[in-house]
Amino acid sequence: MRDGAVAERGNEGGGNGGSGEYPRRMQVDAAARRLNVAVVCPRFPLPMTRADQMTVAHLLAFLSARGHAVDLYSLYDHRRPSGAQRGWVASRCRELTVFEQPRWRRAVGAGAALLRGRPLQVGWFHDRRLARALRRAARERRHDVVYAYTLRSAEAVRGLGGTGGRNGASGGGRPATYLAMQVSQALNTRRIAACAPTWGERLVYRLEHRLTSAYETRVWRDFTRTVLIGEADAREIREACAARGAPGIDNHLLAPHGVDAERFRPRPAEPVDPDGLVFCGVMATNTNVSAVLWFTKHVWPRIRAEAPEAKFTIVGRLPRHEILGLAGRDGITVTGEVPDPAEYVGRAAVCVNPMQAGAGMQNKLLEYMAMGKAVVATPVANEGIAARPGRELLIAGEADRFAAAVVSLLRDARRRTALGEAARARVLRDWTWESNFLKLESDFVERLPGPPPRESPAPAAAALRGAAETRR
Repeated sequence: MRDGAVAERGNEGGGNGGSGEYPRRMQVDAAARRLNVAVVCPRFPLPMTRADQMTVAHLLAFLSARGHAVDLYSLYDHRRPSGAQRGWVASRCRELTVFEQPRWRRAVGAGAALLRGRPLQVGWFHDRRLARALRRAARERRHDVVYAYTLRSAEAVRGLGGTGGRNGASGGGRPATYLAMQVSQALNTRRIAACAPTWGERLVYRLEHRLTSAYETRVWRDFTRTVLIGEADAREIREACAARGAPGIDNHLLAPHGVDAERFRPRPAEPVDPDGLVFCGVMATNTNVSAVLWFTKHVWPRIRAEAPEAKFTIVGRLPRHEILGLAGRDGITVTGEVPDPAEYVGRAAVCVNPMQAGAGMQNKLLEYMAMGKAVVATPVANEGIAARPGRELLIAGEADRFAAAVVSLLRDARRRTALGEAARARVLRDWTWESNFLKLESDFVERLPGPPPRESPAPAAAALRGAAETRR
């Protein structure tokens, strides 16, 4: 035990999990070069109640399956993992270093960050004990790669390894450091501020936008590589750099998430409600709440006027009072937390993703597509995925066009089937966890000293085999 951390050796068992509680076993072979990797994340990866936890849990599953030695550095929040969940994570890691971080400590960190001109979220999740543990590991040269997941982990890793530059590499025993920003939080907070329902929330997000915009223009320079989901995020940071007369970000790679195409697969035996629509997501987040409120206020009345039998189901944990107030009105159902959201997606004729705010990649959109469902989404929702409009989904930004697209699909089962099949095929080709993590791992190896080993094509082939099995 170090600095009050819960330190565990990776010798516990853990179920593979097929219900969605745990990532499934990755369909990859062992890597030609074994790495020592530190993964740093602001929340313990299980339970997978948020997108960041889901991504880190799948990354651990991948790195373990490839034979890499992984040390996890993380924090416990209010939703603690079960013993089985801790065991699953420990069984995929060489060592866990996890710190309790009560809310008072987070509030103090946010205040300190504000005084330093750093984003509130960076201070909220920063823990000096975790940073000291990482620096001690760096002095001991324990890791080849240190991977900081999201901007919230940046300060713990900043400056440990090689610095920014298109061809940056580690050297002198220092690890290659990765800042997985994923999304531009400046872009994200700007959009959230524009959609925030109260003046207080708008004020907070406008402040956070200014802080993150300034922070993103400089923090990337202290890492070997910066990881972003899509070109829109890179463009936002480049424009902010130019506006401040700073060097433009040039060390980034695009490495999006994936989706479990086995769990989220078509369910032909599931009866489909031909009048049913569904939206899935954590209903406590501002982005999901603003999306649903926009849809129910501006789109849903138009749909009901054309299709009076249409029903809309809102699926997701922790619904806020604005969402609960929609239940029972005009064919709307609010489920709250459910054991398996995929069951509701499987029964829907059309899935909707009316996002107005946010940035990066929408996991819910990939899940809809993986299940072979017809989808109507806004341009913001499709920004990080770039599914082909009219072939793999329908895109509509205005309320009247969104409603018309939904009604057209409710009336055309053949079109729904064609869109769903094309969407599923796209996911299997480009959006499995294995395919995207293999690209990230390849970049890890390129940043290390010495010539990279010749990698067998087996890992990529294994990922394709998994996709082919999922198709059947």
